[in-house]
Amino acid sequence: MDIARALAPYALTPSRDRAFALAMLGFWALVTTWQQWGRWAEDLSAVYMAGWLWHSGQGALIYDAPPAFFGGAAESWLPAMQALGIAGQTTYAYVYPPLWAVLAAPLAGLLSPQGFLDLAAAVQIPMLAASAWLAGRILKPAAMPWWVWSAIGLVILNLSIQSHLAIWQNQPTITVGFLTLLAFERLGADRPVAAGVALALAAAIKLTPAAFVLVFLLDGQRRAVLAFALAGAALGLLSIALAGWPAHQAFLASLALVKGVAFLTAVNTSLFTAAVALGSTLGHLPMPPVRDPLIVYQQGIPLWLSPAITLLALALLAAFARVLRPLSGTLRRGLGLIAVSIIVALLGPLGWLHYYLVPLLLLPGFLALLPLRQAAFLAAFVGLPSLSFVFPAITVLPWPIADYTWIMCAAWAAVLAGIFAAARRARA
Repeated sequence: MDIARALAPYALTPSRDRAFALAMLGFWALVTTWQQWGRWAEDLSAVYMAGWLWHSGQGALIYDAPPAFFGGAAESWLPAMQALGIAGQTTYAYVYPPLWAVLAAPLAGLLSPQGFLDLAAAVQIPMLAASAWLAGRILKPAAMPWWVWSAIGLVILNLSIQSHLAIWQNQPTITVGFLTLLAFERLGADRPVAAGVALALAAAIKLTPAAFVLVFLLDGQRRAVLAFALAGAALGLLSIALAGWPAHQAFLASLALVKGVAFLTAVNTSLFTAAVALGSTLGHLPMPPVRDPLIVYQQGIPLWLSPAITLLALALLAAFARVLRPLSGTLRRGLGLIAVSIIVALLGPLGWLHYYLVPLLLLPGFLALLPLRQAAFLAAFVGLPSLSFVFPAITVLPWPIADYTWIMCAAWAAVLAGIFAAARRARA
């Protein structure tokens, strides 16, 4: 039985189908925003702190960080946190370009820290709901009703640890993911300039979305590439004009701090982390003294490991470019988007779990391209350890360090293999 026949009894008229799907997503966004209201978010609080420091004339402190970079605030931030009445809260180092500190400064001058976080939640949580819709615009099977696609998206948003972490931390990755999906949705709507601008905005928040230009090039989207380049250059010049070059030097220096450092934690699913943990377990690298929730490991890591993983990422990108090139535009863009989103997170320097929310939202559309048994295996392999109530159970098992990281790295590697197989199957 194919998907069209299986879903035929549940079909609605097109207008009712879309209206019901949008109502489901809108209701979820409203309830989740209400639940998140008033909650402290460590990740996003760094943006508020950077804006407040700029607003109060302490811009030189924005990129100060603790010795391990992650895990808390720099000591130089403590007086400011005391003045703001949040000395008892946890905040993290600011890791974004100076432009956003400057733009956040007026809001930081008007709003309390919690008021800023609540305003961001009111914007970002509807973006998450919209991201589920945009993922459907990119890769939803034609026979699947919109309400079914939206229901699957809500299951992912409600039950996955990736979504829970993004919402709990009010992570700017939510906006980055929304803009990335919007860029590819606009390509499908034959709006290449809007697509390039949306991707440039995403890359101006976090640099990694620039990798998706490779899919633009593979798809022959020259106008989108040009729009991306021009919008990116304009945002870069605006950032320098508003913040000055010294702030950008401090930003680049802060990025250099994380090179050669492995964060052995369950929420960092990257091949680099998994390799360092494996080396420690096998005795090739020193074993960390304790099993902490966050272990910052920076001793004895081979200098060749990071370049080797980078070369592997480039090889995978080249292989996917070759297998995707002959496909139709819609399929090429959809599979290219999910493949690159996994490669960037899995083989990048950091693979925080919330980076995988975009491929998770696209996953149902990709699985429809595979035979049932393969699709079911991949759905279970990735889906089960992604459940928010399974995640803590795995992380407390008495296994070697980074057990969850190994499991999820293997799962996403299997998904990459499945995407490659689906592309070859579509070509045949």
